[in-house]
Amino acid sequence: MIQEIAPRKLDNSYKPRDPKNGDYVFSYSGSQIITKPDRTFFRYEECSHSGEYIYLFAIDDTAFYLADLHSLPHAVMSTQEIRTYEPKYLGFAAITGWQLYGWINDNRFCGRCGTAMIPDEKERAMRCPSCGNIVYPRINPAVIVGIKNDKDQLLVTKYAGGSYHKYALVAGYTEIGETIEETVIREVKEETGLDVTDIEYDRCQPWSFTSTLLFGFWCRTSGSDEIHMDKSELRLARWADREEELPTGSDASLTSYMINKFLKGLA
Repeated sequence: MIQEIAPRKLDNSYKPRDPKNGDYVFSYSGSQIITKPDRTFFRYEECSHSGEYIYLFAIDDTAFYLADLHSLPHAVMSTQEIRTYEPKYLGFAAITGWQLYGWINDNRFCGRCGTAMIPDEKERAMRCPSCGNIVYPRINPAVIVGIKNDKDQLLVTKYAGGSYHKYALVAGYTEIGETIEETVIREVKEETGLDVTDIEYDRCQPWSFTSTLLFGFWCRTSGSDEIHMDKSELRLARWADREEELPTGSDASLTSYMINKFLKGLA
């Protein structure tokens, strides 16, 4: 998965320092990432040292910053291309930086009093110098659900909208006031009409593409396994056998990990 960058390690503690040669500098424009013409990322020594450099995080001893690099000769890369970027740790860094870029950009002014926000000095937060309002990075909890029936089949789906057309699993965001397990039950029922039991946690994944923290669960049908698909959410929902080929694209996502785990007989 995209966050699995060992032996390198993300240090996301907020310990800002001045940039130095060898550090990376990211720049974004909407859903595009600014790169050098050869599609590699800028180092600090390759940039103009004027302008604002915002500390993001570090990987091992290398720090990463946000700055405006549009004046330099550059190319652009879509955020979706980052799923398969090599080396992998730089792809993970770039999409994590994009998540922080979006959060900073969305919170330039205080939602309470309208004053311009400033970075907090002690933690990763935007602070209003007028009313004291604190805004932390947005993280949306959501579930990915592997549903199996009594025939040892897996329910696979394809989303009704969007640009992703490969196989996926039932997924959805947690609502106010519900537990993550209750999210599993509700989303499965809403999208497929199925009742489920034996809910078992597998693992989680930070998914910066949607500012989401994904929780992966396995469960089994309770009662009928007849699918009643919500066509506003899905364009396909069916039962798949372990012997099938189920293209899921890259191995970046928790969805791909779980489908491949099923196909290998490990779930």
